[in-house]
Amino acid sequence: MAKPEYTAGFHFIVSTSDQTLNKKDRRAIRSHATKAQGKRRKAVQLRSWINPNRSLGLVKESELPEAPFLSTPSPKRVGGDFSALQLPPGIEPAMIQDLVKLINLDKHGVYPYEVCLHVHPVERGWFPYMISDICCIHSMMFSVRAFVDRASPGGHISRLAAFHYAQTLQLLQARLNAFEQGQQDLVLCDSTIIVISTLAEAAELTGDSAAAENHIDGLLKIVSLRGGVRSLNTHNNIQVKVCRADLGRALRLGNRARLFREGIVWDCFIADRGMIHCSHEPHEAQIHAFVDALDPMLANSWKDLHAFSCMSNLAYQTTRKLSPDTYNEMMISILYRLTHLSFKGDPLQEAIRTGLLTFSSTIFLTRHYMQQPYEHLFNLFSSALFELCQSTSIIVPRPIVLWLMILYRVVAYKEPSPEDWLSVWLDKAVSLTKVDTWPQARRIVKSVMWVDFVHDAPGKKVFEAAIQRLERLK
Repeated sequence: MAKPEYTAGFHFIVSTSDQTLNKKDRRAIRSHATKAQGKRRKAVQLRSWINPNRSLGLVKESELPEAPFLSTPSPKRVGGDFSALQLPPGIEPAMIQDLVKLINLDKHGVYPYEVCLHVHPVERGWFPYMISDICCIHSMMFSVRAFVDRASPGGHISRLAAFHYAQTLQLLQARLNAFEQGQQDLVLCDSTIIVISTLAEAAELTGDSAAAENHIDGLLKIVSLRGGVRSLNTHNNIQVKVCRADLGRALRLGNRARLFREGIVWDCFIADRGMIHCSHEPHEAQIHAFVDALDPMLANSWKDLHAFSCMSNLAYQTTRKLSPDTYNEMMISILYRLTHLSFKGDPLQEAIRTGLLTFSSTIFLTRHYMQQPYEHLFNLFSSALFELCQSTSIIVPRPIVLWLMILYRVVAYKEPSPEDWLSVWLDKAVSLTKVDTWPQARRIVKSVMWVDFVHDAPGKKVFEAAIQRLERLK
């Protein structure tokens, strides 16, 4: 009989006022107290990757951080609505209430609900700007209406969305005109950064890539005039919004990110902090040896992404959710390092780098509302895999090959033919690892990195299709 993963043993001790505990019971109590004390987890000091001088708070080992305290107070709702707020002229409380409801319905938004603590829109960093800046309100109204319109039959932009878009551009142009006349405050303020980042997101949503690029160019110019991303307000998600826009563009185009090109920190951000403890026998030693032989900057990115995957699985299975602040820092630290690396002429490490970026695109900056958000990145991954498979001098551990091949099939847009080279190599990887059931294969890919609630369903489908092809060849 297999030894259970978790064992439970109970030793009941009965004590009354007229009864003295025997030696065995006293020993049991001391043993239990000692074990309980040993399980007390040490606090880990986690600092911001964007601003190393800023503390993200104390995090206990194997525990995920609690929700952060928002330093900028958000207005309180009165009577279940926003009637007590002082809003710009022309904006009714009902408009804000409807907007907040629509944003709150998006479970697949900025922070995945499976991993992160839920943060009501009123408590998010941009809310104080939205209710105090009319340009910001119109940009948010346009963005949300454009999202709703796209999901409706026909997918056309409504008159209401077009109205908010026109108002946003008119107000934004007035700020640019004032900037040219020497009045810099309005253009360089935080609310304008939120407006432009919102317009960039909306342009991407509606498929206007050229407009998205123009908005991001303008956004990064403002950031440069402010002294760089590290000089921006550390509260209210301003830094995060800018980084998300920059990284989204980099993943979409398969290019380097434009921020953090100098002074980047290449060390592990979370993997060596003791925040998560996981075991992946019997493949762990082989995979660790492979990773340690990679370029140290790439290896550290791998280790952090693996740690984040394990933390995500733990968060999904328990109530130990990540705070949005910690989630953002992990995402930003991993993606900036990977986008700034390049291994042209080194097929193995370039395949690993593009593979890690592809894996990241399934858990960070996901675009559920777009059919092919990162097609160029996936093409880079495909090309790197093809070059790696063509090499006869590079030896890759079988678990890594299986993970790479299943990962590509998970993100592929088209169903492959049995003769497709990727299908052939996937079937070969399955055959070489000598697994014939999905639980066996799943154990292997989890030893590399795997987020259960994201990858299990498509991964199982890909693996079982390979098994069927192999069965037909027998």
